[in-house]
Amino acid sequence: MIKRIGSKDVNQITFNKIVFQLSDTMQWGNISGYSVGDNYELKQANEAESVLYQNDDFSIKYFVNSSMLPVVKMELLNGNITLEQSGNIEISFNEEKCIIEFEDVYKKIKRLIELSMLRTITLKKVTGWSKDNKRLIGKEEHEWPIEIISYDFFGDSLDEGVESIRYKWICLPELIENNSFEEYFQKYEILEPVVELYLEILEARDMSSVRAFLNITQALETYHARFKANKLGDFKKRIKDIILKNRPESYHKKDTEFLMKGCKKNLTLQSRLADLLLAEFKIWFGTGDIDRLEFPRVIAKTRNYYTHYDESIKKKERVLTSEELVMYNKVLLYILEYYLLCELGFTDTAAIRKKLNNRWGNISEFLSIQKKSKKVFSQKPEENDEKKINIEEK
Repeated sequence: MIKRIGSKDVNQITFNKIVFQLSDTMQWGNISGYSVGDNYELKQANEAESVLYQNDDFSIKYFVNSSMLPVVKMELLNGNITLEQSGNIEISFNEEKCIIEFEDVYKKIKRLIELSMLRTITLKKVTGWSKDNKRLIGKEEHEWPIEIISYDFFGDSLDEGVESIRYKWICLPELIENNSFEEYFQKYEILEPVVELYLEILEARDMSSVRAFLNITQALETYHARFKANKLGDFKKRIKDIILKNRPESYHKKDTEFLMKGCKKNLTLQSRLADLLLAEFKIWFGTGDIDRLEFPRVIAKTRNYYTHYDESIKKKERVLTSEELVMYNKVLLYILEYYLLCELGFTDTAAIRKKLNNRWGNISEFLSIQKKSKKVFSQKPEENDEKKINIEEK
C-alpha cells in the first residue's frame, strides 16, 4: 500500500529512489548526525553519509538523519529536549524502476547488514520518490516523497520488543575499508545460499543444537562446493596446484592422504572439511578434544548419523552428542565465519583471527577446562579424601 496513490497496482508505480529507515543501526554505521566541538558543544554534523556500492544501474548509500538542534530560545524552554537519529539505506536507480526492483537490491544489502550485525534488522519507515509524484513549490515542480506503508519489505521485520544480539561483529567502516560491498555483490549469486543458512542460525530463537549443526555443516559443504571444488577431479587439481604448492615435498603424501581420505568416486563431506580445516595453511583452527586428523571424519559421521539416524554408525564411529554439539557448533562457526570474512574482502589473517577469538574465545582451551572440571566433580568423595591424605603425607 502506498499513501496518496489510491488503488493503483503498486507494481505499476515507478520510483527513482527509495529510502529505508532502519532501527538500531547507529553503532554499526559508526556515523552520527551530531558532533562535539572543541569547547564540548553539541553541533549538527556536516557529513553523515557514506556511499556503499554503485554500478551502471544503481547506487546504495548509508546516511543518518537527525532531528534539528534547538534554533530559537523558546525551544530551549521545554522541559524535555529530545534529539533522535536513525540510520538509513538509500537505493537510487539511474532510471525509474518498479518497486520489485528495489526489493531485490534491498534484500541483498539487508542480508549483508544482518550478517555483520549478527541479528535481523527492523524497518521503521520506507519512503519513495517518483517523477510522477510532484508538487508545485513557488514556480518550480519538485518530486514529493511517497510513504510506503505496506509491502514485502516489512514481511520479515522483527516484532516490537524482541531482544536482539548486541555483539559488535563487523561495523560499516570495516566493510568499506575491505571493499566488502563490491566483493559481496560480485559474489552474491554463489554466496547467497551460504549466507542464508548462516542467517537461519542467527535468526532462530529456539533452534536445537542438532538442527544448528546440520545447518552449519550444510553451509560449509555448500561453500566448499561453490568456492573451492565441486567435483573430485577439480579437488585433485586444487590439492596439487593450490594447497600443496608451497608445502615442503616431504609433507605431500601425508597431506594428500588426509585430504583424500574417504573419497572414492565422489568428493565427500569429510574431504571438504579437511580442506577447509587446513585453510591452505594460512590459519590454525582448534578442534577441541578431537584429534585434528580425525576431526573431519568425526564431523562427517556425526552429520550422517543425525541426517539418517542410522544406529550402525554409532557402533563403528564416534558420534557427537547433542550436548557436545553445543560447543562443537562454535568450532564449526569459527571456521565458517573465517571463510565468510575472506569472501567479504578481509585479507589480514592476524586481524581475522583476533576478531574470531574475540567472538568465540579459545574453544579448545575451554573444552579442556570443562573436561577437567567434569572429571573432578565426578570423582567419589572418598577418592578426593584419599588424594588429600596423600598430598598431606608428602
